[in-house]
Amino acid sequence: MKFFRSIFSIALLFAAIAPASSQRIINRYSLDLVKIKDGYRLQDESKIRRYQLFDIDNAPADMFVPFERKRLFIKDDDYHQAETKVVVFKQYPGYDLKMAIDLPKERTGEKLPFIIWIHGGGWHMGDFNGHSLHSRYLAGNGIAGVRISYSLLTQDATFEDSWSDIQDAVKYIREHAEEYGLDPSRFGFAGHSAGGHLAAYAAMRTPGTKLLVAFNGIYDLVHTVNEFVPSSRHDKYFGLSSLESRKNASPVTFVHPDAPYCLLTYSSGDVLVDKAQVVTFTQALRENNVKYDLLYKDYYSHMGFIDTDLLEPTLMRVLIEAKKRL
Repeated sequence: MKFFRSIFSIALLFAAIAPASSQRIINRYSLDLVKIKDGYRLQDESKIRRYQLFDIDNAPADMFVPFERKRLFIKDDDYHQAETKVVVFKQYPGYDLKMAIDLPKERTGEKLPFIIWIHGGGWHMGDFNGHSLHSRYLAGNGIAGVRISYSLLTQDATFEDSWSDIQDAVKYIREHAEEYGLDPSRFGFAGHSAGGHLAAYAAMRTPGTKLLVAFNGIYDLVHTVNEFVPSSRHDKYFGLSSLESRKNASPVTFVHPDAPYCLLTYSSGDVLVDKAQVVTFTQALRENNVKYDLLYKDYYSHMGFIDTDLLEPTLMRVLIEAKKRL
């Protein structure tokens, strides 16, 4: 059974990677382009128009021009000032859950603040390798990173299983903090998409959390929109047929006055996450007098803040907030 699950996971991974490496054509905003006779059009044009995500007819000219990503000011070597230790923190009959602990190569002996990074992938794919660039860059600048895996929909897991895994990861880190030179009182959570959902959930429910960083996350499972995540494929994972289950899996349900500072992002070209998600969450933060900042950009895709020219300035902002809050 483990063999077939592994083959299925590998197939999903290659399905996700292949378009990006050989077939996918993107614009500056990481939106997919389709070649037509006179140039290019947006692959998701119909959905963008249907939900009025932005005004295509008055979009910048580079919206329809192929683009190759380029580094701005962070050098390759800046991502290699950390050393990584990979450990198994939890075992299931068919698979192990691992975490990668990113620590600065040069340490003073002082205990380090850290961020727990939770990967995206629609709750059905991905592992602790997600957010490797973010975590290693911050680790090289004094903010350790703990990148964790969790049980997935494709492993017949439910949301409660994933939440249990995150709690066990936190427990493991606390129990081994001395070994890795971590300060268990100075930590936050971060993630993108499904990882943003799980990071927000953990940040709202884990006492002592001092920072949340969520890139285009999902926060309210009660009020969802057709064609956006979560969808019917996530019914078993979340128990979407039950209003109680939807509430219980929603970070917005658990916002409280002592919640940590939140750094959130959203981009109007996101065709996967409904724009009302961040609106609902920030409203709940305001009602509870929780400090937050929202980085908003027009046109950029679901991956905009982690896979375009927004990556480096966003990474610098995360570093600034981590230094300030942790």
